[in-house]
Amino acid sequence: MADWPSELPGLDIKTALSQLGGKKKLYLRLLGMFEDSHQEDVNRLLAAANEQDWKAVYEINHALKGVSGNLAANQLYQLCIDIDGKLKHDQHDIEAELSALPTAMQTLLNSITEASQLPLEE
Repeated sequence: MADWPSELPGLDIKTALSQLGGKKKLYLRLLGMFEDSHQEDVNRLLAAANEQDWKAVYEINHALKGVSGNLAANQLYQLCIDIDGKLKHDQHDIEAELSALPTAMQTLLNSITEASQLPLEE
């Protein structure tokens, strides 16, 4: 892993690779799948919250929490954990977390782009 950074903004690469048995190619594929499938999740989450559709907010957030945790996207993951905890207790005061989500997602997407340029020797 010496040729890869241990982290990029919003990504704990060292932890993710540890969870994946050091498989860099797999990690890059998973990051690409996240980019393809989840980059609109924040917009969907914000729209659902605006409509006060708490069931949809919970479901979108829950899926995003799982995938961001698996990728060690810690900044986004922590926001999702915070939202999840509040929603599980019927607390809907999640404005602060929601307002931080777009920046966390953009930071993650920028780091995914950067990670896609990292060298592979597998």
